[in-house]
Amino acid sequence: MNRTYLLDDVMQHKFEKGISAEKLWEFVQDKKEQQFKLEDVKHWIYTPCWSTKDDCFISIYQVLMQKTKFKDHIKRIKKSNTDYPIVVIEDHNDNYGVILDGNHRFAKQYMNNARNIKFKYITIKEFKKLESSPQ
Repeated sequence: MNRTYLLDDVMQHKFEKGISAEKLWEFVQDKKEQQFKLEDVKHWIYTPCWSTKDDCFISIYQVLMQKTKFKDHIKRIKKSNTDYPIVVIEDHNDNYGVILDGNHRFAKQYMNNARNIKFKYITIKEFKKLESSPQ
């Protein structure tokens, strides 16, 4: 089962919490879809968002610059369905928040020079409430 974790928890190897991707999508289903201009959020490509087998954290930028090294991510990026919005969670260090779910979709839109990025927004408080509710 796919699980979604806060980036801070991932960076600290805290995987006992988190929520299922299905539960997250069920929660955001009724949230209003919004848009960012790609120009405003393109800095997200530099945020570490995936971990490797040797416990390194890599960014979309690293994957796009080293396509042969990260073939699995490139395949997932190419296959991703950008009809679905990304899920963004608030972040006190970034006025736009950070990607909680949809890094591959965002990477594909970045590669294709999309003008706008569709997203649904969730607060940290909402995430923590989901985390503590029964699966």
